[in-house]
Amino acid sequence: MRTLAALLLLTTLSLPAHAGRLPVVLLEHLDNDVLALSIEESALASIPDWQPGRGPVPLSEDSLIDEVRSWALNLHPDFDDVRILEIVLKPIESPRYGTRWHYLVALQGVTDGRPAGRKIFLAVLFDGTIVHGILEPKV
Repeated sequence: MRTLAALLLLTTLSLPAHAGRLPVVLLEHLDNDVLALSIEESALASIPDWQPGRGPVPLSEDSLIDEVRSWALNLHPDFDDVRILEIVLKPIESPRYGTRWHYLVALQGVTDGRPAGRKIFLAVLFDGTIVHGILEPKV
């Protein structure tokens, strides 16, 4: 986590005064790992407004799984299939847009019936946007 904090500080200090807004950086815990996600604040505006208990989730679980599977198989044509390992519903707090929600997803490719490669961690915004996360090194 120190690496990410140092990188963010360096990025902030090196930006000119006229630079646009910094992205929203989330540090999420998923599957016993820490995942760093960078989401442009303007992307939060396109996420449908939803609060728990106030109607159905804008991106259903079936649609989520279809989106993630298509994304992963397109990016990794060597996978025969994709195994979803974990799905977590999480909020994103933004001073400008309030609370928005997204899914955190852990998945792994499957080739010849066996796990292929490393686990892949994603955030899926309620508008279907997929944000690939960076796994923080364990210290």
